[in-house]
Amino acid sequence: MPKDTTAPTPDDIAAQMEVLRADMATLTHSVSELAKDRATKARDAARDAALAQGKAVADSAAQMTRQAEDAVRAQPLAATAIAAGLGFALGYLSNRR
Repeated sequence: MPKDTTAPTPDDIAAQMEVLRADMATLTHSVSELAKDRATKARDAARDAALAQGKAVADSAAQMTRQAEDAVRAQPLAATAIAAGLGFALGYLSNRR
């Protein structure tokens, strides 16, 4: 088949430019939606990780509290002596000027 060697008219060029603008608008919209989707997924993953870490810290603190309570119940005199000693030490350090 012979090639069409006629020069494009200004209307042809304008029509092609309009198609190009529409394609660019569609591409821009698609890229924007993809970026929003990835940002949402990253935010959700970060929130889930933070919640999991917060729960782990809370569980660890609860476990340490139980251990301290158990130690005080097992040896109340020693726990009282340690608390008094720490109180005196902190009082001494805070009153030094």
